[in-house]
Amino acid sequence: MMWARAAVLAFGVVLAAAGAAAGALAAEPYKVLDGYARHGHQERLNTPGDEIDWLRKNRFVHGELDDFPADAIVLHRVDIEGYLDQLGYKGHYTHLSYGFTDPTDLWVVRKEGARPFVVARGLPGAGGITTQVAELQAMGARRVIHVGTAGLLSPDVPYGQIIVSDGSYRDGGGFLLAPDAKGQVARPDAAFTAQVRAAAARSGLPSARGVGYTMPIYYFQPGSILRDLLAIRGPDKPTFVEMEEGSFFTLATLMGLKAASIVVGSDRLVNDGGRLHQSLWDGDLDALELAAFKVAVEALAGP
Repeated sequence: MMWARAAVLAFGVVLAAAGAAAGALAAEPYKVLDGYARHGHQERLNTPGDEIDWLRKNRFVHGELDDFPADAIVLHRVDIEGYLDQLGYKGHYTHLSYGFTDPTDLWVVRKEGARPFVVARGLPGAGGITTQVAELQAMGARRVIHVGTAGLLSPDVPYGQIIVSDGSYRDGGGFLLAPDAKGQVARPDAAFTAQVRAAAARSGLPSARGVGYTMPIYYFQPGSILRDLLAIRGPDKPTFVEMEEGSFFTLATLMGLKAASIVVGSDRLVNDGGRLHQSLWDGDLDALELAAFKVAVEALAGP
């Protein structure tokens, strides 16, 4: 009887230890950044095609999305129509809007003798750019140029010129889209980007090339990260910080899109005796971004 009691007691100790171990495992906190780096590749949920099919059947039921342009520009600007009017497209565009996955405004431009294109008002960050561009691809777009502003890192990059991107360090959105992609820098389509550079050269607008760093936030950026960026050397030294390119380029590769990006410097990171601060450009940013937009339109007009 004493042996039986001892056996029962020992079995209870084993069960308690197993339960404690299971409880310890259950209490282990989920590590978000680890999940970004090692998530599985077996399935991808939510496809833009389903959203666009729904729009065709329930919102744009009169053929508004038929024969959709193969070329698109995502422009981070409020006055899209003002820009189009200044480039000679007044009366040649149709405005479409919907707001189910995000607030989307599109201007479909069709002018006799010119290649049709669509302009989307840009939304910030990975969630904005990847949702917009995925839906544009599902509608029929095959080439997309991103046009926006950026914070300059290098004192060697002057204000008043455009920067045609060579790539950007990916943010979390970029790693979720392609955790196994080679390298940390997401790249645009090389041939398409060369067309954009050629259009910039023809325009006579001062331009540069550079690598960006995609920061998913605008306000309260960590100074430690910015200091690390300033210390990078070599061919992939970042010269500007922006919010979309890393995820945009990664998504384009995933979906088979040709992608390019033009940014203009709106501010600069200054290291003043070890103290970092932001210096805003006092030039005509609106005119410079209009010029960048014109380069994008002319690049799309090519082959």
